[in-house]
Amino acid sequence: MDYLSRWKQAKQTESASASKNKETDKVELCETEIGIVTSVLEMLPAEIIARRAVDCKSYSRALFYWEQHIRQVRESTKNVETTNTLLERLQDIYTQIDEPDGIEGISAHLHVLDIDQQILGHRKAGRWTAAQSWYEIQLAENPGNVDVQVNLLTCLKESGQHGLLLLPV
Repeated sequence: MDYLSRWKQAKQTESASASKNKETDKVELCETEIGIVTSVLEMLPAEIIARRAVDCKSYSRALFYWEQHIRQVRESTKNVETTNTLLERLQDIYTQIDEPDGIEGISAHLHVLDIDQQILGHRKAGRWTAAQSWYEIQLAENPGNVDVQVNLLTCLKESGQHGLLLLPV
């Protein structure tokens, strides 16, 4: 795909150059070839490319194609639940590249944020005391949850509250 995209860009440049030199036969040939390659590239669904890019840990490519997929779905459907699911997946990709601004931007578009999404937004933005508050609430509801305990300790450490880490239980 990368090779075809680069080839297409080179052909477009060649076509523009031929157009300036008034080489109509060469322009027509380039446009035909570009059209064929474009149709081949368009046959590959953006959703599949994005999923494979995530599998390969190519997150920038995954973002590019997942955003393209979201635009295609939004044009065809106005279902809020489907859009939220797609945006949550986009938020997961932003989480993988540790991009707090992207996470917050996506959170603004989600219609309903669950507690985990809110905590994730706070953590990635460095708002450790806000995340700590959420973990304390979760810990009060489920005191035996080891993951919540570890996350709370991480928040305390990151917010510089080392003294609380040393208190006896």
